[in-house]
Amino acid sequence: MLPYSYKMRMPFLNDLSPPHLPLNILKPILNRFMQKTILSVLTIIIFSKAVSGQVTKGSWLVSGSANYSRLQSSSEAATKFKQTNFQISPTVGYFLKDKFALGLRPSLSYGSNTIANSNTVLGIGPFSRYYFLKPENIFNLFTEGSYSYGTITGGQRLNTFSILAGQVVYFNSSVGLEFTVGYSTTKIVDYSGTNNEIKVGIGFQFHLEEDR
Repeated sequence: MLPYSYKMRMPFLNDLSPPHLPLNILKPILNRFMQKTILSVLTIIIFSKAVSGQVTKGSWLVSGSANYSRLQSSSEAATKFKQTNFQISPTVGYFLKDKFALGLRPSLSYGSNTIANSNTVLGIGPFSRYYFLKPENIFNLFTEGSYSYGTITGGQRLNTFSILAGQVVYFNSSVGLEFTVGYSTTKIVDYSGTNNEIKVGIGFQFHLEEDR
């Protein structure tokens, strides 16, 4: 047991209160958190007031998504291999009629395969999308078909056809989060055989309606 005089010189032995951080450390952390929270709320308010409509004729569709896929190669352009791809693709489309949109999609993808090789593909092409449910629903189901012309590292040219299905959940009348699953087949120009892949994706949709 410690002498009483030694205890008096070590007051923390008698202080059983929980530890705390000085206010000058907590204050900038709280301020930053509040700034981010306010910015997020303002962003949602701005989008909800500046635009309206979801999948109605005359509206614009602006979206961005990231996709993950596994590819099985049977093209004669290279040794048979399997590859993992990651793709980023923004989208701009226009609703020609309710629930039906046509548009253009550029894309950038990176792949790493089983023959110790990697590649980058730049592509661009049209797409068509159809939504199944009524515009006023808080969520919707859609299907899509698309074509992309691209170039791969090394200069080879690609033609890719894709189909997908997905669901979008709306935060308000204009902003939604989408989830997709799809299948695509790619043919390398001047070579027989195809590269086939199944992909899953996630992204955001923004539906913009012109003032009338």
